[in-house]
Formats: sequence, C-alpha cells, structure tokens
Amino acid sequence: MNGIKVEDILQSSRLSLLGLDEKVPLDQWLTCPSCESGLKPICRLVGGSGKEIRVGLCGNCGYMGYMDRPSKDWMNDFYSQEWDKSFPRTIAEIRKATVMPGKGVKPSRYLAASLIEEIKPDKEKPVCEIGSGYGEVLKYLRDSGFKNIIGIENSKRRAELVRKTLAFNLLHGGFEDEKVQEQLAKQSPFGLIFSHHVLEHTYDPAEVLRKISFLQNEGDYLILALPNADGEHINYALLYLVHLHSFTKESLEMILNKNGYEILIDNSPDNSNTIIAAQKTRNPKLKFKLKNDYFDLVSRRIRKGLAMDEMRRPVWYALYWEQGFERDTARATELGLFFLPRVRWFFKDKIAFVRSRFFKRFTPGYTMLVSPAGPEPVYSEFVESVEGNIFEIRFPDKITFLIK
Repeated sequence: MNGIKVEDILQSSRLSLLGLDEKVPLDQWLTCPSCESGLKPICRLVGGSGKEIRVGLCGNCGYMGYMDRPSKDWMNDFYSQEWDKSFPRTIAEIRKATVMPGKGVKPSRYLAASLIEEIKPDKEKPVCEIGSGYGEVLKYLRDSGFKNIIGIENSKRRAELVRKTLAFNLLHGGFEDEKVQEQLAKQSPFGLIFSHHVLEHTYDPAEVLRKISFLQNEGDYLILALPNADGEHINYALLYLVHLHSFTKESLEMILNKNGYEILIDNSPDNSNTIIAAQKTRNPKLKFKLKNDYFDLVSRRIRKGLAMDEMRRPVWYALYWEQGFERDTARATELGLFFLPRVRWFFKDKIAFVRSRFFKRFTPGYTMLVSPAGPEPVYSEFVESVEGNIFEIRFPDKITFLIK
C-alpha cells in the first residue's frame, strides 16, 4: 500500500472544507524558495477527474510545499474575501482578546511579541506588522511605547474591524501588493518588522523577504513566528491548503541569510513552532546544521500520519488525528463489515455537524473516512520517483482541503 482513498471528511468547528474546483487555475513551483534546489514530489493528491496536486520536498534543506498551487490572484481573493469566514469575531470579542498574555491570544503570538523586549528596537522608528489579524500585537506595540505603527491585513473584514475597534493605521492587501509597498516605502526604513504565522501562507516567501529587506537598514530587526515543519502534524503539510509552505529551521535560516538576515534569538517553545528574532546584517551566519535524510524522515512521518500500517484490510476506516497528538500520530478505527460502516459513519457525520455548528472550536481534531489504496496505473505528465516511493491521497471527486 502506498496511500489512502478519502471518501469523506467530517465537519469541524476548527477548520472548514474546500473542494478544489476544476476551474481553479494552478501554477507550478519546481524550486525550493530557500536554497533554490529542485523540489521532488513525495505525495500526490489526486481527484476523481485526474486533477493532481503534488507536494514537493527539498532534499537539501527539508523545505516542503505544494508544487502545484492555486494562482496568486486566486489566493489573494480567497484571503481578502473568504479567510476565517466561518469563525468571525465581534467587536466585543476583539476588545477582550487584545491583551497579551490573555484569553484569545495564542501563546506563540505572545512568545514572539516578548522578543521585542529582548532585542530592544528603537521605539522612535516606524514598526510594521505583516498580517495583523485582530490587532493583538498592534495594541501590544502601542502599549509598549512605539510611536509610529502600521499594520497590514489581507482579510478585508478583519482590517475593517480592527480599524473600527482599535483605530490603527491599517493597510488592506497583501504585503507584496504594489499599492501596499508604495505606502510602506514612504515610511521606511522600519526599525522592526513583525510577522506571526504569515510566511507559510504567502504565495512567494522569497519575494516577501526581499521586499522586507528593501524596507530595512542594516541593524534593523525582523521577528518571525511560523510552524516548524519538523513538528507540525504532517497532515497539515499535505491537506491544509493555506499552508503553502512548510519550513524547517534550516530552510528558514537559509532564506533569511539569502536576504541579509542573521538569526539572533531562537525563542521556539517546542518542535512544532519556530519563533525567532533576526537582524539585518552584511554577512549573516548560519546556526542550524542541515540533515542528510529528509526524504526518509518525511516518508516515515507520512506513513505514521496517515496510519497506513494500521489499515491491514481493504475496508473503511475512521482516520482520526489532531495537532496536539504526539508527533504525527493518527488512529485508524475499522468501521466493520457489510452495512455497519455506513451506519457508523452516518451517526459520526450527524454528531460532527451539530458540534461544528453549536460548539464552536470544541471539535477535537479531524476525522476522515478512508480506505487503503494500493498502486494503480497513473497516466500523468508529472509521474516521477522519489527513492521509489510517492505517497498518494485519492479522492472520489474533488481534491478536498482543510481551510480556515
């Protein structure tokens, strides 16, 4: 067996589902953004019509990302109009959830913001947050004494809410957008640029870091927080569409060095989060050592994350996993024979629907209805071999992703 077939995915109150329509334009990305080595496919997502999306891995630095991804315009429209649409916050919730540390503020966001006190940037110089969300860090910066603060948010709804609720100078759009860059250039150089869980969402992270570098002088600071590819559940890298990129610490450092930044402080609390402070400098140095077995490591993680070794019979299984599990752990529960699988799944589906609608953010993890899939003839221009093994996730209709 080299993969699974996904028959259905239960509704969750944490994430929504998106079946990728055949009309969505796809771009190909064949090169690692960190070290510019060629990407090799390690997993294929295949729809019922034959539509295919490859997940590629860099054998040099461990970067992993979608080799086939929706176009930049499609992604920008999605973030502007659809992002986090299922879990909107009210003005009252925003006011309550913008005190750090405090209810509603992710621990990783506070750990990233706490680096500001360690690096001590000049509070008289402009500061910028890329992806300011609901304004938690903007408020923290203002309360900490920064005078000139500007935020950038691609979600139109979030940007309007934060402007209305917290009265910040907030630009709506993608950081790379020409109009946004024109506004930022007028206020540069920025003594500090801050970004929490944004880089993995950007269409072209190399372009983002190039433009960040243009807006700063030597000695200025950059704080980044993002998932660590080594510890984030492997199923996110495979099925969470908006995480276009999965960076290891090694690959993140390489792309930072390439753009003139040296990592000063690593404030990562565990292996699922990377939280660093970097400084723009003339001769940045490497701190993290590259590995030589990225393909072997990721192959074993995929087998574990999809519970492939637990599915010993050609029947339906409920595959359950969540980010909080021990690294990449998943459970595959056989649903039985004859009519039992359909009956059991019917009740699971109804319960999950009620939870997702009436118990927001309380659905524990994600459950998929799957069956083991053996090798099949594939007629694709993309067929390649990664050390003899490409994993497959097949769908009877549209390729279905998790989204927020």
